[in-house]
Amino acid sequence: MRGHVCVMSNGYTFLVHQRSGLAWMGLVSGLVMLATAAQRGAPLWVWALLAPCILICVLQIALRPSYGIGYSARNLSIFNGFSRQNLPLSRVDHLRLSDDRAVIVLRSGAEIALPQQALRNTLALIRETTDRGIPVRAL
Repeated sequence: MRGHVCVMSNGYTFLVHQRSGLAWMGLVSGLVMLATAAQRGAPLWVWALLAPCILICVLQIALRPSYGIGYSARNLSIFNGFSRQNLPLSRVDHLRLSDDRAVIVLRSGAEIALPQQALRNTLALIRETTDRGIPVRAL
């Protein structure tokens, strides 16, 4: 019987960067309200209400949240919006897949749901997970 060689990649990262379409609509409507307020000579309190709303829309457009998953030789990184959670691979028991979600189950029994966006490339996720010795279970 012949053995096989499993070649594991050094690192794998699958990220999806998203922008909110609502932020663009909010920015446009805020700028229209701002122009109307400027044209009609609005009081200072109207400007104080509009300015933070427009600033928030600009920040939502400029700052792009990232969703996905990343593997290194020793760690698993979960990107969920603006946060990143790093887990040592030694704490991961298995990856559980179902039709609409994926969950990392830790040896302690705790579960960490992966972002929906990480499921766009399911075959690569399964390959990289099994290459690191982590079992994959499907429901």
